[in-house]
Amino acid sequence: MKKRWNYIITGILLTAILLTGCNTKSSQPPTGTSSAGDITGTATTVSDGTLISASSIIAVDTEFTARDLEVGYEDSSAVNITLNGSRASATGEGVSIKDNNITISSEGTYVITGTLEDGQVIIDAGDSDKVQLVLSGATINCSDNAAIYIKNADKVFITLASDTENTLTDGANYVQTDDNTVDGVIFSKTDLTINGEGTLNITGNYKHGIVVKDKLTITEGTYKISAVKDDINSNDGVKIKDGTFTLSAKDGNGISVKNSEDSTKGFVYIYGGDIIITDCVEGIEGTAIIIDGGTIDLTARDDGFNAPNGTVSASDSAMGGQNGNAFENDTNCYISIAGGSIHINASGDGVDSNGALYISGGTIYVSGPIENNNGALDYNGTAEISGGIVIAVGSTGMAQCFSDTSTQYSILNDFTSGINAGTEVTLTDADGNVLASFTPDKKYQSVVISTPDLSNGKTYTLTCGSQTADVTLSSIVTSNGQAQMDGPGMGGRESGQRGK
Repeated sequence: MKKRWNYIITGILLTAILLTGCNTKSSQPPTGTSSAGDITGTATTVSDGTLISASSIIAVDTEFTARDLEVGYEDSSAVNITLNGSRASATGEGVSIKDNNITISSEGTYVITGTLEDGQVIIDAGDSDKVQLVLSGATINCSDNAAIYIKNADKVFITLASDTENTLTDGANYVQTDDNTVDGVIFSKTDLTINGEGTLNITGNYKHGIVVKDKLTITEGTYKISAVKDDINSNDGVKIKDGTFTLSAKDGNGISVKNSEDSTKGFVYIYGGDIIITDCVEGIEGTAIIIDGGTIDLTARDDGFNAPNGTVSASDSAMGGQNGNAFENDTNCYISIAGGSIHINASGDGVDSNGALYISGGTIYVSGPIENNNGALDYNGTAEISGGIVIAVGSTGMAQCFSDTSTQYSILNDFTSGINAGTEVTLTDADGNVLASFTPDKKYQSVVISTPDLSNGKTYTLTCGSQTADVTLSSIVTSNGQAQMDGPGMGGRESGQRGK
């Protein structure tokens, strides 16, 4: 959320050439790592319709390796760890147990079953070791630290065994045992992949649910995470291929990726899955957010999607970040949506980028802010739409439409008075055909709408309860408004019909 003032900021509009992408995505995720910093002057694609900002130096990894997807293991070589209340036992090498702390020190596969009332699993292996931890009906509670603490390894894979339910919990206070500041029920200092067809329940009573200091990859599984702070927190990146997620963050974010030390890191990439965030401060936050598919339904007390400057704190970013200007365009930040079904209910900004916003596919519905110091769409650079359906509603004070560098037509219409929650937004053509509709969750007065069916020179009717507006498209962006606010991130307001 950006606290803003109602005056005009003059600046230079960042212009990018948008490559038009498909509205459909491939059946398999893209492979490889793309850094848009290698290309200048244009946005480029990493998969069908997915746009990556050319001005950003964030290295976006969209690859899901065969090892990320592999859930099998050899029973004959796996080490079985059995939990039995206040005790634990293991058959095989590479495991030591002391005071209910189970330490895994070498590469291999370890299968955990049973219940540990108060203890911890620690992975402290060699720098080149890969460790697979299979949770097969495991319940682990640690009253004063992480239930699973991944201290060292090359990479760790947590596999949720099919048809099993696994539960991890912690206590409200941690006792730190080394130089690492452990603050999550699962805490990993190295790359972590979670896969498998089982269920993982996490309750974070201290701070976060899952914390990964490198990169987190999730390829499948069912996740029910409730935390005091962030449900999922990573320094470098979060990648989700599939899975079912129910997230609740009391005083934090659903998914949060920030790296204050390395400006090339800090991305969220979602290829698929069903993600429900029932309560949070901000829903999904990352310096770069790339949505390629899936279903996302979130309710946020602040921003729904937020791409802030990753090198400063969220409070400093709201007041202008490192440059002291809340309207400053941070070219490293962007949000790109190429597919999926997204429903955002946000009290702050619905979709908020401190840099660019690209939409090339998918369906996006936003019930934005009631207060005038935020907008359903909020960006500081350019907002370009080339495909997909967008209906974003909210207050009029900071309402923004898409930029005139878009290739798909869009409308911003501010009505003369507020419209009650639950009142459907409907856009029809001259023949009365419904082109798009959405029923917002909250009161609203401003409507942004874009669909591939819009054409230049034609007249459309926007109906919201008893208020209607007949809008004739005269340019790529047709907008009315209380003020003309052209400039960086001002949405390129142009002439349109006043709501009647």
